[in-house]
Amino acid sequence: MDQFKEQLVKAENVGKYKIVRVLMFITGAMTLLYLMLGNIIVGLLLALITGILFYVKRFFYTEFEYVITNGDVDIDVIYETKTRKRKLSFSMKEVSLLAPYDGNEYKELNNKPSKIIDAIPDGNKDKVYVAVITEGSQKSQLVFVPNQDFVNVCYLFNPKVVKKN
Repeated sequence: MDQFKEQLVKAENVGKYKIVRVLMFITGAMTLLYLMLGNIIVGLLLALITGILFYVKRFFYTEFEYVITNGDVDIDVIYETKTRKRKLSFSMKEVSLLAPYDGNEYKELNNKPSKIIDAIPDGNKDKVYVAVITEGSQKSQLVFVPNQDFVNVCYLFNPKVVKKN
């Protein structure tokens, strides 16, 4: 029987996103006003700022989806609930430690990898876990907020390294 678990971690603090979105609409309206008044240079400059704000605002509203299927973990980032991008894929067999961030197992770990992959949305207050992943000669740390069900499924595939504190 296949073991499958998915978890969507929603964005909690979207204040910055709302501010950037309002600024985008204000600069867009000002663009139209200046272009209608004939001030082309200021209108084009405001149009450029509006375009930059339109592009940047998606990075202020990010959600993450964690999926584990038969020991293979996929971490996806979702921008503005519209665009999905694969952030990381690995097998639980490649994990040398999965433990709470504030736990003794992680604090006592020697030679922590310098590459840190953050998969926590802004404002999230859930319990933070760290997975130390070894892919060949590359090591990295995944910092994320799985729920207890997700951790339990990870435990099924590599019980020696999963610390469920």
